[in-house]
Amino acid sequence: MDGELFITEEGSEWTVRKDEWMILLPRKHHFSTRPCTSNTRFYWLHFYTDGKWVQDSSPVVLKSNVPIPNLHYHNEEYTIHLKKWQKIKDAEYIYSEIEALLKGTTEPLSISFWKSQQRFISLLKILEQQGSSKLAYLSLAEKIEIYLKNNFSQNITNQSLSDHFHFHKNYLIRSMKKAYNCTPMEYLANYRLENAMNLLLKTNLPISDISEMCGFQYAPYFSLCFKKKFSCSPESYRKQHTGS
Repeated sequence: MDGELFITEEGSEWTVRKDEWMILLPRKHHFSTRPCTSNTRFYWLHFYTDGKWVQDSSPVVLKSNVPIPNLHYHNEEYTIHLKKWQKIKDAEYIYSEIEALLKGTTEPLSISFWKSQQRFISLLKILEQQGSSKLAYLSLAEKIEIYLKNNFSQNITNQSLSDHFHFHKNYLIRSMKKAYNCTPMEYLANYRLENAMNLLLKTNLPISDISEMCGFQYAPYFSLCFKKKFSCSPESYRKQHTGS
C-alpha cells in the first residue's frame, strides 16, 4: 500500500512499491532482502490450491486431471493468468475488495466460507483483467459479473448498475449478452439460485433466511424461481440431497 518492500525469491531480487503487487511461488525460498527504508504498509495474502499451476513467460492453459461433473456450477474449467509483478490499477477498489475479504473472516464459518471463496476468486479475476488488454465490452461485462457476485444479496436493478458503472443500462445489457449470452438480471437471478442451492446443501438455515441472504425479498417468490430452475421446491431439494 505504501513504502517499499524488498524481497528475494530463489536468488532474484524484487522491490514492491506503493500500489504494486507480486506473487511468490509456493515451496520456493523467499525472504526479506533488507529492512524497509520508509514507513511501509502492505497486504500479505496466503492462499492454497490443489490444482495445477505453472510460472512461464507467456500464458498457458491448464487442464484438470479430474473430470469435472456437468452439475450445478461445477462445470467450468478456467485457467487464471496472473502476472508475477504488476502495477495495480484502481488501487482503492482493489484494497476495498481485500478489506471485504478480511472482514469475512469475522462472520460465522457456515456462511463466510463460501462467500470468502467466491470473493477471493473474484479478486483474482480483477487482477487478471488488469494484466491484459481486452475489448471494452468484455472488460465491462467482467466487471459487471464481479459486481453481481459480490453484491448478489443486495437490491440490484439495471438502473442501479447504470448508476454504479456510469453507462446507459442498454449498453450494459448489450455487453453482458455479447460476453455471456445473458442480461445482467438473468445472470443475477441464476447466480442467486446457485448460491441458494449451495446454502441448502451446506447449512441448516431456514428457507426464509436463505431467501433473504440470496437477495429475494419474498420467500414464496424465491421458492417459485427455485422450482422453475431445479424442477423441485427448496424443501424437496434439501431432503433429496441431504436427507434432512
